[in-house]
Parts: sequence; structure tokens; C-alpha cells
Amino acid sequence: MKVREILMGAALLSLALNTIAENPLPLMADVEIFPLATNRTLEPSALPLVLEDDVFSSAYYDTLAILGTENRCSKFFGGPPTVDIFNQIIAKMRKDYFSANVGIRMSGTTVTVHDFQTNKAYRLFEKVIINGNGPFYRSRYPDSASLPGIGTYGPDTREARVLMLLHELGHTIKSDDGKWLLPDDGGDDSLSRRNSMKIEKVCGEEISNRSRVEGKTEETAKASPL
Repeated sequence: MKVREILMGAALLSLALNTIAENPLPLMADVEIFPLATNRTLEPSALPLVLEDDVFSSAYYDTLAILGTENRCSKFFGGPPTVDIFNQIIAKMRKDYFSANVGIRMSGTTVTVHDFQTNKAYRLFEKVIINGNGPFYRSRYPDSASLPGIGTYGPDTREARVLMLLHELGHTIKSDDGKWLLPDDGGDDSLSRRNSMKIEKVCGEEISNRSRVEGKTEETAKASPL
């Protein structure tokens, strides 16, 4: 009896392995996750850059204030529930140093998430890197030449930082027509600029309003140790 059970088990295992070989598991980019709950609140410890980097923290809270209220900009991204998607992106974000003309880079495998409560789809990239050498933090190249602006805003400004964060958010959310709010623009500087201008056209008023709000100044943030 035991021999027969062992032989039967081996046959079933062989069949399972053959089935997997013929029908490989999908790449993470092909997987859709249907979460049971939305508007999850991430603990501050899950947002390391917000805790560790005062310059980034200032931009994060400016962007959060825009997305978390009813206005033209937040409506473009899907309304206040978009805050949850934004926080998931921020939780993945890490700081690194590379080519100065890049502000933020998202790359790697993506996971597509469909929120059944809002009927919205979005994707999360494996890697989200903010460039310590780029226009989020600096206004000049190492040779002292000026870095290009973001939209109509100068590099290393409060407005440019918010626009960069909103730009990346636009790459992650699907519109009602099934396309991403912003098309992929990695390696295409011209398209990246057009994407930034598209976001600024929709969100420029809210971005400018945030720059007039009293609170932690850029000078104070930059003076704090990273």
C-alpha cells in the first residue's frame, strides 16, 4: 500500500511540474490584486524619507494637502482616495545619486492593483528612487551650469518638488479610458517635459497656493541635517 501511495504521489508531482512548465506563473507585471479595503493609513515609520529628510518632508506634506482636498488637481487624479496610492509610492521611495538631470526614477517590475470599491486601477513600481543630485535638491550641475526647470518652475524650488511628485503619481493611475494619466517617458526628455506641463496646467493653481501657505520654509528645511 505504501509503495502504491508513493508511486501515485510521484506521478501527481510529475504532472504538476509538467503543468507549471507548460503554463508558467505570470510575471508580477501581469498580476492584478483586488484589495479588501481602501484608504489604508500607513504608519509614519513606513515613510522613511518623510521622517529622515526635511526637504522631502516639506514637499510631501504640500502634495498631500493638495490631494487630500476637493480641488481641480485632486479630481484629475481621482479625488482624495488617491492619497492612499500616493502614500504607497512614497513608502517605496529611496534616495540615491545619479545623473543630475533626473529628478525621480521609477523602474523594475510593476504590480497592477484594481480597487473594487472605487473601480480605479493603478500600478506600483518595484523601485522608486529620488535623485539627490537632481532638481529636487539642486539648482546646478557640478560644473555650476543651471539645471533645467520642472514645468515653468525653477529647479530646487518648493513648486518644482510638488510638481515632480505629482508627475510620478500620474504614471501610476489609470484614467477611465484605460490609459495611464501620463504615458511612460523614461529616456524621453521631451515627453517628460510635456507630461510635467500637463500636470502643471491642471494643478498649477494649487501648487502656487501651497507656496504661499505659512509653515516650514525651504530655508529651514535645507538647514536641517538629512
